[in-house]
Amino acid sequence: MNKGIFLCIDAGTTRFKTAMISPEGVLVALCDSSYASVPDRVHEYSTEDLMGAFQETVRAVIREIPKEPILGIGITGHGPTLIPVDRRGVTLYPAVGYLDDRVKPYIQKLVRGKKEKITSTMYTPIALFFQEELPRIYEATETFLQPFDFLAFQLTGKSVASSSSSGIKPWERSKIEASGLDGNKFPDICYMGEEIGKTTQKAAHAFGLSPGIPVYAIGVDFAAALVGTNMLVPGRSCERAGSSGGINLCWSRPAHDNRLLCYEHFIDKTWNIAGITSTYGKALEWARKTVRAPRFDQERLKRKPPDIVFLPYLKGERTPLWNPYARGGFFGMGKKHDAVDLMIAVYTGVALSLRDCMEIIESQGCEFRYPVMTTGGLTWDEWFIQLKADVTGKTFAKTQIHDAELLGIAIVLASAQGFYPSLSAAASAIVREERAFMPRANLLKGYTELFRRYRALQTLLQRHF
Repeated sequence: MNKGIFLCIDAGTTRFKTAMISPEGVLVALCDSSYASVPDRVHEYSTEDLMGAFQETVRAVIREIPKEPILGIGITGHGPTLIPVDRRGVTLYPAVGYLDDRVKPYIQKLVRGKKEKITSTMYTPIALFFQEELPRIYEATETFLQPFDFLAFQLTGKSVASSSSSGIKPWERSKIEASGLDGNKFPDICYMGEEIGKTTQKAAHAFGLSPGIPVYAIGVDFAAALVGTNMLVPGRSCERAGSSGGINLCWSRPAHDNRLLCYEHFIDKTWNIAGITSTYGKALEWARKTVRAPRFDQERLKRKPPDIVFLPYLKGERTPLWNPYARGGFFGMGKKHDAVDLMIAVYTGVALSLRDCMEIIESQGCEFRYPVMTTGGLTWDEWFIQLKADVTGKTFAKTQIHDAELLGIAIVLASAQGFYPSLSAAASAIVREERAFMPRANLLKGYTELFRRYRALQTLLQRHF
């Protein structure tokens, strides 16, 4: 092993994760922390909660290997979320996320009369919410920061907007200003692998770090996951199984379906084509709290598909609907069904939404040529990975570190510090497939019929959202 370690931090939607990972991709230490729950309508994060998780997890992993020198730090996290900060660096209001119901009218305002959906301007409606409904906060704001950039600011004192590539920027000043916002409140872009700054003496004291450690830009968590699953070659894909979710495919040409997101990849001459969903893990969390099914017998899933369809649109939906007011529901319930049937329907509904995204991508002439690499908190449930393989008819696999976002940060840092000649070379050398999950052919016909019902219900109900 090389002497030294990377400090990799992921401020996720529901979990804050910090790891020490070697330049060879070996997980040496890991600590995570859950945020306090937030009300359903208000998608806010307390910066005190964020900072508490930051300090707790960083100090915890340092205690595990106190003598190992930290070579570099990378921070990623959930997007689109904004934190307003004043000129003294003091936060003025909790972080507000894109799924906040108070932001929905501004989303609708921006897309009204336009053919395109909001993609790179997902942050704009959040800023408009501050401008229109919290004008004093807006006026006092020196800069809006993404959560991971807020944490980098705590370490370095530098305000930037980190981004994985020019194709996936959080904002463009011209578009921000066209919406009536002050473009000066949005910091300059710092791209993946570029150094933001070095840890200050103040940060060293607060977090138990040494001063002078370089801190690098990563970008949003899904970009880190693409690197951490080696989704850098046409035909490779990454499925993110977190609070929100979706599927990304690397391809050699762009897709032109308005239901998808399509960006220039951070690998030359390739494109990142994505279908993303709003409440992937959130739907499962809701079901566990609401349905309260006993631990169900997973053998049911081996025999036949369920006969209940669940539409998992609990906070609107992105792909394929792009409607913040979309709503979910169960269809096909009868007296014979119990809580276990409902729970199975929810898991299956999430898998069907994933198949929906994948089939739209394939309709553009794209191909999933390799196993779908899955990452996120739900990769611990291997039976759920198997269910997704059965529903989609695709082989799934997971890497040696289940949170590929953390592994992706280590790969970026290893490349930036010259351990490997390029990002692609680093990913190819570091990412290892731990286990594959093959679809069971005897179930595919039944899931295909269930998917047809899912699509028919989705189409029928759209006008009622």
